[in-house]
Amino acid sequence: MILFFDLNISEKTEQFVFNRDESKHLAKVLRKNIAETITVTNGKGLEWTGILSQVTVQKSIANRTAVKQHKPQENKIHLAIAPTKNNNRMEWLIEKITELGISSITPILCDHSERKVLKKERFEKIAVAAMKQSLQFFMPQINDLINFNDFIKTIESSSFIAYCKNKSKGLLSQSKLDSNSITLLIGPEGDFSLKEIEVAIKNKIKPISLGNQRFRTETAGLLACHTVFLKQLQKSNL
Repeated sequence: MILFFDLNISEKTEQFVFNRDESKHLAKVLRKNIAETITVTNGKGLEWTGILSQVTVQKSIANRTAVKQHKPQENKIHLAIAPTKNNNRMEWLIEKITELGISSITPILCDHSERKVLKKERFEKIAVAAMKQSLQFFMPQINDLINFNDFIKTIESSSFIAYCKNKSKGLLSQSKLDSNSITLLIGPEGDFSLKEIEVAIKNKIKPISLGNQRFRTETAGLLACHTVFLKQLQKSNL
């Protein structure tokens, strides 16, 4: 199956018209023909299936044959992370955690942050491509950049903060998950400041370690998400 994305497609869409770029991709790259089946999602759980009735580089059309609305996963992971100085590394992270299937991503501005401006639209394009490649029907919500202290006030789920400083903390891999919804906080290259760590702990965010190694910010983000993903999977299978 090759998955396409359109934010505006819905269960009521009877005929879907591909834009010019995707029409060219269908005709020239994928070499699709009339009567072949295609699948489109809106990134909100919709699986729209149709049969191609027209395929040209200018315009391609599909007529609906089936539609399914997938239920959101009960287990949710929300990653709050300080953007990396090298934007390519942040884009790599967006791609990988989208493939993993996390629910949402919030860039946070910390005391030691070196990157204070980012392009949300670019992250969304990467997430769309990763969602299509991994054949998923839910795209993670990518939030606007927010100050660390302001973000702390919004946390409602069970949460963990990972940092390198030598304070008493257990391993994330050995931590108990008290909820199906988990928020993970990962700091910038210079780590969270002592003040930020104190504020987080005061707000009942659990301090954790990812191991004895020192990881890059994007590696720590992916490792933390994968660790929780596996723990949630194991918990669901009990």
